[in-house]
Amino acid sequence: MRRVPIRAAHLAVASFLAVMSPSAAAGQAAPLVLEARSGSAVPLGSFDDGVRPGEGTGAGFSFGLGFAYSGSGRRTTTFGFAQHRFPCRDAGCRVGESWVATAFDVGVRLNLATSGDVIPWIRLAGLAARTELDAHPDYRGDVTELGFGGEAGIGLYIGAFESVALNPGVRAAAVNTGLPGGGVLRMRYLVADLGLAVAF
Repeated sequence: MRRVPIRAAHLAVASFLAVMSPSAAAGQAAPLVLEARSGSAVPLGSFDDGVRPGEGTGAGFSFGLGFAYSGSGRRTTTFGFAQHRFPCRDAGCRVGESWVATAFDVGVRLNLATSGDVIPWIRLAGLAARTELDAHPDYRGDVTELGFGGEAGIGLYIGAFESVALNPGVRAAAVNTGLPGGGVLRMRYLVADLGLAVAF
């Protein structure tokens, strides 16, 4: 029986360990990744402290689900949805209730490294969103018109174990949606959340 050279055996073992390491999990994120995210959405500008209908809200719970597809190089295509709750405080809102905004996004994430335990990234995306207005007595049962906007974010892709990774990030979003009967709800907000990513 032919003996395998020691150097070749060492190379095979090292290659296997590299594939199974967190570095590989962090670097691969490909070809398809399913990601669940949860965190907080924080209103900005007049959406936080304004007095027009729909303004005067607070920070609330945010969650989302999405997919990412990584081709060659550093670019990753992302798509998914997120739902954000903004508790009402002013402008005729019913205290204790919330606006519920649902947004669908398509974007591109640029990985600033291609391997390693921790990979920083930046992301730009387009948004389409509608907001449920039940929290306002004048809009019971109504939703806003479909509005469009965008978001920009930064974060870290952190290898955890094999094909599982953590993906914390922060993003800023801007969406304008039409109110029933006229007027515009200008939603400006930050989302800080943590994603759990599973690569296939």
